[in-house]
Amino acid sequence: MSARGGVGAWLELMRVGNAPTVVSNVFAGMAVGLQARLADVPVPFGPGVVLVAGTVLTYVAGMVLNDAFDAQVDARERPSRPIPSGRIGVARARFAGLATLGVGVAMLASMGEAVRWWAVLLAGCVVLYNAVHAWFPGAFLVMAACRAIVPVIAALAVSPGADGALLGWVAGGAFAYVAALGLVARNEVQGLPPVARAVRWALPLAACAPLGVWLAEGVGPESAVLVTLGLAAMAAAVVGVVTGARLAASARAEAVPAAVGTWLGGIPLVDAATCFLLGRPLLGLLCVAMFGLSGALRPRFAAS
Repeated sequence: MSARGGVGAWLELMRVGNAPTVVSNVFAGMAVGLQARLADVPVPFGPGVVLVAGTVLTYVAGMVLNDAFDAQVDARERPSRPIPSGRIGVARARFAGLATLGVGVAMLASMGEAVRWWAVLLAGCVVLYNAVHAWFPGAFLVMAACRAIVPVIAALAVSPGADGALLGWVAGGAFAYVAALGLVARNEVQGLPPVARAVRWALPLAACAPLGVWLAEGVGPESAVLVTLGLAAMAAAVVGVVTGARLAASARAEAVPAAVGTWLGGIPLVDAATCFLLGRPLLGLLCVAMFGLSGALRPRFAAS
């Protein structure tokens, strides 16, 4: 059931149920950055807090701007959303979105020269996606780029010398996963055309990106427990993705939105697998916690 009232309407507008999935992207990027440093270097909690806060603010700003730009479309297709239902004014949403975006990106840019322009690029992609996605068919690629930039910022903030190949697997996997998801989500109201039906099966492959970290790059923990945890998290993500793909193929009207929520919720498990396979159990467990938090929030706040 959708939240009602002032604070609830804003939380619904921000799609807070999805926010934990970008937090796990931060943790995966931090794991890559820490790989470039001594193995016994602890997780830097101070920078981690700033990275998480800046990323979440940037994400929710993008969600608010998404509804602000889509107000007329939502009035026809999703009249219960906070703006078309009159609970939040479109001008207020635009101001809040832009202000929150500015604060979030400023926090990310403060993490050092290595990430400054990445933060600016992220802000540009957020605005560009929201401005063009209603009429530009390829806009889902811009949305995927937003996700891919998050672990890049986190990795470079932790270590400007982060391994480019490892980061390529993590950021590239995030890009492929969200690009496929975005193409399907674009048709959540009208139903799936043949292309989207085929693309949804690319999601299980994208969920296996941590295998590239472990096998292709030859990086992995010495602990068999961490390897097992990593593979188990990845397997759970693949099962969830396949479940969502089968759900999307059903004829029910709510099938595609439910599948999109399932796919979004699986992102922290992919990130957990990355963290475990990079020998960072604390970050991996935090990703698992984000999976649980996202699952708890999504029934109350719509994922898409």
